[in-house]
Formats: sequence, C-alpha cells, structure tokens
Amino acid sequence: MPREIEAGVQMKLYTLTKRRLAMVFVMFMSFFIISVTAGLAAPDVIYTDSHNVKLIKNEYGSLVLSVNTSPILTPLNQQLWLLATPVLANKDSNDTVDIAVTPQINFFHVDSEGHEQSELSGPPLSHRRQLTCTSEKCDSLLLLHLGYINHSEYKVTVKLDNTEEVTDLFESITLEFKTYKSAFTQVEIWFRTVFLALTFIFTIWYTRSLKPYHWDDWSIEQKWVMILLPLLLLYNNPLFPLAFIVASFAPFMVDGIFQATFLATLLLYYLCIYHSIREVKRSFVRFYLPKILLVCLIWLIAVVLSTWQAVNERTDPTYNYRVDTVNFMGLKVVLFVLAALYTLFLFYLFITAFIELRNVAYFGLRLRFAAVYMVVIFSVSLAILILRFGTQILDESFVSEISTRYGSAAEFLSLYGLMNFSLYAMAYVYSPSKNALSESRFPDNPAVSMLNESDSESDSDILYGRSKDEKIDYSVNFMGNLDADSD
Repeated sequence: MPREIEAGVQMKLYTLTKRRLAMVFVMFMSFFIISVTAGLAAPDVIYTDSHNVKLIKNEYGSLVLSVNTSPILTPLNQQLWLLATPVLANKDSNDTVDIAVTPQINFFHVDSEGHEQSELSGPPLSHRRQLTCTSEKCDSLLLLHLGYINHSEYKVTVKLDNTEEVTDLFESITLEFKTYKSAFTQVEIWFRTVFLALTFIFTIWYTRSLKPYHWDDWSIEQKWVMILLPLLLLYNNPLFPLAFIVASFAPFMVDGIFQATFLATLLLYYLCIYHSIREVKRSFVRFYLPKILLVCLIWLIAVVLSTWQAVNERTDPTYNYRVDTVNFMGLKVVLFVLAALYTLFLFYLFITAFIELRNVAYFGLRLRFAAVYMVVIFSVSLAILILRFGTQILDESFVSEISTRYGSAAEFLSLYGLMNFSLYAMAYVYSPSKNALSESRFPDNPAVSMLNESDSESDSDILYGRSKDEKIDYSVNFMGNLDADSD
C-alpha cells in the first residue's frame, strides 16, 4: 500500500551530495572542538580563599570560629559559598565517625568605612547537619551560600555547642570561601554574547529563506527549527548581564528556566520528528498531547530542583537541600523515572521509524541526519554529566555541596558550542533548496522532482541508498495515486 505523503518545501538536505553533507558535519565538529579548546585555555571557574581555624572555647564554653573577612568581591564574582572541613586529631584511626553538629551562623557585611552591618534581621541561623569522617578525611559542610553579591566584603562567625565531642575528634577546622573568578565571568559574558549574535543572524536568515512559502507547506523539520531558533536565543539569554546590575537571585533563576525550556523543547523535538516522519495525520490530542505532558513534567521537576535551594536561600542563606532530604529525594526519583520513560519512548520511535523508512528514498536520509546529531548531542551531554558527577549521579549528593552551573570553562563552552553549532547546522540543512520555489507545490516526496532527471544513476542515488529502478517505481506509484485522486 503506497505511503501517505504530505506537502513540504524541498529542503537543502535533498540536494546535498554525500561529500557536501559530510562537510557540514565536519564543519560542525570543527567548531565544536574549537569551542572546547577555547574552554580548556580559559581561566578556572572557582576561586578559593582558605582559613585554618583552631578550636578555642569562649567564656561560655562554646566553640566560636571567626573568619576575619571574605575576599574582596564584585558583582562579577556572582555567588559566594562558605564551607567547613574538619581536620581529624587522630588520623591513624580506621573508624568511620558520624557526628551531628548544629552550627549557629551569623554574618555581616563590611561597609566602605569598615563598619560591620548584620545581614540578619533575627537571631543567628542554624540547621542540624550530619558530618561523616573516615580515616582519610571528613565531609565538607556547606555553611552559607549567597546567590548574588550585594557587598564587597563579608565577615562570618560560626558557633558550635557540642564542644566536648568536637574538640576530642578534631584539631582544627578549615573554612573556605569559594566564589566565581571574575575572569571566568568575563569569558562567560563574551561567549554568550557571541553565540547570541550568531543565533540572531541565523534566525533572521532562516526566517527570510522560508518567507516565500506558506507555513502549511513547510516540512516538519523546518517548522521545528523555526521554533527552536528563538528558544536558542533564550538559552543564550540576552538578559544575562542583568545579573551583574540587579542585586537579586531572580536573573540567575530566569537563566535556569530559559535553559530548561530550550532543552525540554529539544527533547520534544526528537519525539515528534521520529514519530511524525512516518505519520502524516497528527491530531493534537493523540499525537502531541502525550509527548507534551511527558516533557512538561520533566521540565517542571528540573526547574523545581534547580530553583528549590535558591528560593529558600533568599530568606535563609544557610539552607541546604539536606535539610529537606525526603522531599528532595522524592522529586529526584520521579525525575529519573520520567527520564527512563522518555528514553524508552524515544528508542521505540527511533527503531520503528528506521525499520519502516530506512530504505525509502530521502526518508531514510532525513532519519539518518537527525539520528547523527541526536547521538552527538546526547553522547556529549552524558559524558559531561558523568565527568562532572561520576557515580554520585545516583546518590544523594547529585546536587553537589557547592552547586555551580559549570565545573570548568571547557564544560561551559562545550555545552553552549554543542547546542548552538548543532542547531546552526540543522538550520542550514533544513533550509529551502535553490529550486524549492519552483517545486513548492509538489508534495514532500523528492522522487517527484526527480522524474525529469537523467536516467543514469548519479551520486545522489548512492547517497540516498536508492537504485534507479526503486526510485522510478516509487515515483510511478505516487503519480498513480495522484491520477486516482483527480478522477
């Protein structure tokens, strides 16, 4: 039974030879490798200022740890963390020690005249924390996190009440201020701006190339690229510089939402592509709604997990997700289940589409092109995730104690280069071919446009995996259907 064929503007993908299509992929990989290399040469992300503090009791019998001041900060430092790492008194012991500590934290900012002004309107902040020590080292405790920099200097005091147990186990505590390096922030701003400008140019060019054609005549890939390009503008975030002007956590939260929205739409794109390429009639309820619900749930939980701690830290900078482990772990389990369902669904659509269409002229080419870029994007993203978190991805510390957006400049540029350059390549390949306007009234079956070509088998036939006889037979079947419809 002949396959139903929908109308569509002829894509440049249909006119590219195997050599030119390979050159597109080589150019994509070259620019991606250049971006990773630039990241390796860029400054480190985190600056650390360490203070080793001896355990000394005050007149009330409590241990008070005082750090004179933080390093000099500017808005380009973005965020500030304070971590405490106890140093064991008896390092020869092979026992694992678990101890509950409740640090009471008070912190001040230092004004231009050197006076200390409290950042708290109430009593010192405190949360019960569980500390685990092995024979080698103790876990680090995240004591404080400021989501944005409002002052140039901060001073912090930490008081521990269970003094006897602490002094018996530890000889000192290392307090570390961690913050973004301003040099890395400048690199981030410049590259975001470059990618933003390139995306804007590609969006305008792609829109103008499809302007002569009605939306209904666009292929499914052309429609989706038209949706993804404006969202890529949000992914590059034109509002990002506001984070260094407005003293608020909101710009960073908006940045996270923009990134999650683009990535969720990309997930939805792959589900729709592999399903729609073999199904012409696509009703919203049956075709789109299940996919949208699945991806929206993933997007919602990802946004909640990424903003959970930031929202709580707005009123309590000492808040940590470990304080609310039960709810946090519940959401994370749901996220992993949804991710597994998405993977199985995508794998099913992928295999089914290849079984049905891999040998059909041009449809197989569309599938292979989409598959190559999907595999590259997923592989690089998964590799970065594993290198960043390792085996901790499956346990409670998946959200690290010091939660930064990027572990290194190479990670930042590889992610941004991957998303931007892959979409630029898709926009080029899915843009209309030179003769698309003259053939815009034909259905989206390139075999029709090949009826007038030479009978000799060309390089294009080899590229698309079709022989001359198969191509003509498919075209004749299609033309027979047109004649039947006209009768």
